[in-house]
Amino acid sequence: MNETEGLNVGQNATMPEIVQPSTIPPVIISPHLNLKYQSPKRVPFGGSLTNKILGGISGADLSRLLPYLECVNLTSGQQLNCLGERIDFVYFPETAIISHIYFLGDGSTAATSIVGKEGMVGLSAIFDSPPPTHWIEVTLTGTALRVSSEVIKREFHNGGSLQHSLLDCMSARLAQVSQRAVCNGCHELSQRLATWLLMIHDRAQIDELRLTQETMANHLGTRRATVNAACTALRESGIVSYRRAAITIIDRKRLETVACECYRVL
Repeated sequence: MNETEGLNVGQNATMPEIVQPSTIPPVIISPHLNLKYQSPKRVPFGGSLTNKILGGISGADLSRLLPYLECVNLTSGQQLNCLGERIDFVYFPETAIISHIYFLGDGSTAATSIVGKEGMVGLSAIFDSPPPTHWIEVTLTGTALRVSSEVIKREFHNGGSLQHSLLDCMSARLAQVSQRAVCNGCHELSQRLATWLLMIHDRAQIDELRLTQETMANHLGTRRATVNAACTALRESGIVSYRRAAITIIDRKRLETVACECYRVL
């Protein structure tokens, strides 16, 4: 039986006091962006872990962390942090997919990383880094387990398997950010779109992806019309089907041939 079965996650646990920062550096973004933190809705925990970090740590590390975990439902487009403010919670995605989005002064956007059940969101909180200058945004609706950043920092500094897994996660995140920077600068949109769709598909493990063209454009740092043209080309080639707010991958192998070389690294 899974170690988490029968456990009431997030209940009867005393959360440590959160120390508020004395100074928060100003962050300037385009004034027309209407973005704000949206508190996730708590949902019952099913008792079976799919997050690979939590599922891969030792029983001792997991047992110390379990009383503080709470399962939340995340919806596409939801913002999980306030820009320029410290991160109070970290998230271990289960079925949700989360991205780091940067906003420029002219209102344009680009995603630097995608996180699914293989990772954790909120790594900077562990290392007492300055407040992030990016938004943490939900890309695909689903569930995640969240825990106070103070709890995860304490457990990280205890060492053990959790610390090792989070350091591996940090290394993988840096590699993804670096590769995507190369990708954005060197490859055509059609290639980048195919790579991005494959990365989402790998983490979602479902063929129908509830994604709008606006979401795809925001993540790829381009205009919606440009994404529409690229999606139309994929649809006419029989690689995907597309309807309002959903794209379905029909021929994954052919999609891989369209993707750039970065996909094999990412």
